[in-house]
Parts: sequence; C-alpha cells; structure tokens
Amino acid sequence: MLYISNADVHSLLDTKTCLDALRAGYQDLARGDAAYIPRIDIHAPTGRDDDYYRWGSMSGVCRSMGVVATRIKSDVVSWPGGETEEKYCIEPGTYSGIILLYAITDGEPLAMMNDGVLQHMRVGGSAGLGAEVLSREDSSVLAMVGSGGMAETYLEAIAAVRPLRLVKVYSPTKDHREAYAREMARRLEIEVVAVGAPEEAVRGSDIVSTATDSMSPTFDAAWVEPGAHVTCVSRRELDKAILGRADVIVQLGTGTIPAGANVPGLEWTYGGVASYITGQPEERKRLPSSAHAELGEYTSLVELQTGQAAGRTNPEQVTLFINSGTQGLQFAAVAGRTYQLAKERGLGQPMPLEWFLQDIRD
Repeated sequence: MLYISNADVHSLLDTKTCLDALRAGYQDLARGDAAYIPRIDIHAPTGRDDDYYRWGSMSGVCRSMGVVATRIKSDVVSWPGGETEEKYCIEPGTYSGIILLYAITDGEPLAMMNDGVLQHMRVGGSAGLGAEVLSREDSSVLAMVGSGGMAETYLEAIAAVRPLRLVKVYSPTKDHREAYAREMARRLEIEVVAVGAPEEAVRGSDIVSTATDSMSPTFDAAWVEPGAHVTCVSRRELDKAILGRADVIVQLGTGTIPAGANVPGLEWTYGGVASYITGQPEERKRLPSSAHAELGEYTSLVELQTGQAAGRTNPEQVTLFINSGTQGLQFAAVAGRTYQLAKERGLGQPMPLEWFLQDIRD
C-alpha cells in the first residue's frame, strides 16, 4: 500500500499525462468498461452560527487502469456575504481530501493519495477535453475569469489542445490577476495580460473560461462573441442567459443524483448536489439557496464522442461545456495512471498492507 503525497503527484503528473488518462477513461466509459457513482454529500451543524460541516464522496472504476477509486473530502464550509464559498479542515489553510485506490483483479488496497494536485489537474484536463471537441480549431484568444489553482490547470489544458496566443485574465484582486499573468506567461510562453473588468476579458475572445468559487454568475452572456466556446467549473458561475445563447451544450455527465429522485431523506442544496442534511430548522437556514443549482441534463461528452449527438457544426455557433459529472471515473483514470507511474519510478511511502486487511468477514 502506497501513500502518494501531493509532492509525488506533482512530480509524476503533467498535463499531457492527465489528458491521456482522461481520454482512456472516457473510452472505457463509451464501451462499457467504466462506471461511476455520482457525488453525494452529508451536512451537519458545527455548533457555530456561521458555517456548516460537509462530507463528500464519489467513486469510479476504470478498466484500462485496472482500478476502483473513491475520493472523500471533509470540509467546514461558509459563504461570507453569499458571494463565495470558503472551506477548510481543522483550521483555515488546511484541507482534507483523500483518494483511495483498489485493484479490480483481487481487491488489493493499492494507494492512498492526497487529492489536491490531482483534483486541480483532472478538472482542468476535463475542460481541455471539452475545448478539444467543441471549440474552433483555430481558437487563439482565451478569456480567463479567475486566477486561482483551477484557473492555472484550465489554461494549461486548453493551451495543450488549442494554439493560444493571447490570454486575458480577470479576477477581483488586482495583485492576484497580475501574479497569475506573470506566472502563466512564464510557464506557457504565451502572452497573458491582466485586465480590469470581466467584460474586457470576455469580449473578443474565442474561448471563455470561468474558474472561480463564486456563488453567482461571473460574466454577462451578451459579452460572448459568435463562435466562442464557454466552459466553467460550476454552473453557479453561469447565468441563465448563456444557456439560451449557446447553440450546443455538452456536459461531462451526471454529477450527482438528479434532483427529485425518490430517495428517502435526500435533499438538494445550493449547487444542486444531492445531500443528506442534519440540523434543526434554524441551523439549516445557513445553507445557501439553490437559485443557481446545478440542475438540468444535457448531451454528455461520451454521446458526442460516440456520434450519438452532434457537437459544433459551424464556426459561428456558441458552444458551452459544463465541466461537471463523472468525477469518480476521472479519479479512477487519473489516480490509476499516477499510481502506475509512482510504481515505475519508486515514489510514494510504503505502508504495511496488513493495516488495510483483516480476517473478520465484514
């Protein structure tokens, strides 16, 4: 059993490797050799009046990698001013997200990984897959709304599939967007400029990417140019107008149990994530409303890849890729490949296998 740290993942996983692993996972899914369990959360009061505890889990199997993965995360979440979602584990600045990996041949526990680096890579890589199948092949100007870790991996993945020459980045904090512009220009050797407003970033761009923790829309659909491709981290970042503006809408797949499913005790909170919620009525009022819930089902990436649905058919169409769903499969594919590389290169901290086995039938 290997413990694989974020530092290990960072040294093993690059954008190309991540994209290739994701492609293998979705090829498995298309031919019936992969499956996933959508995300389900549990909420509980912390005893404070300004936050809530949230547990999340998602799982998947990828036959090409020979593994099952489950990703679990433990957060205290809050929504200051109703504008963004903040989270931590134990104290601000620390987080707990873990991926457990098992062999499908004999059930052997293979690895326990920190999820931080891999989480950002697999989300950004998925946005890259969306751009690969939906954006115009000559797309060269990208608008980036956001300047955090997801904005970095989004840009890296999209730059790997499209010939970008200019990136315009906006985020509310001037120092953050300027630091992002300097770092990504250095890393990718393309022009990256910080701009003072989201409209300045979006207008004139071939690809519009929003990668933020915002609880409300981050740009106006009227700013999107004909022929542009749009992608997001969360549907909360999109207003309803972009759904009407888009000629083609594709999503990765099912992200959670669909709203309204007849499952006793299941509720749908902000973001539309299926959740089991504990707490008294006054405590539950702290949870944000679901005004921007991630509801609605659209053509999936696999349906596009297998020819069951059409993607972009002309250069003037606006395409929208909703980068949510199939998370468990992505963790199986990308963590599975990362584990293979760790074994090949002798990385990871071994742990006694007997810690994870027992002789009592469960």
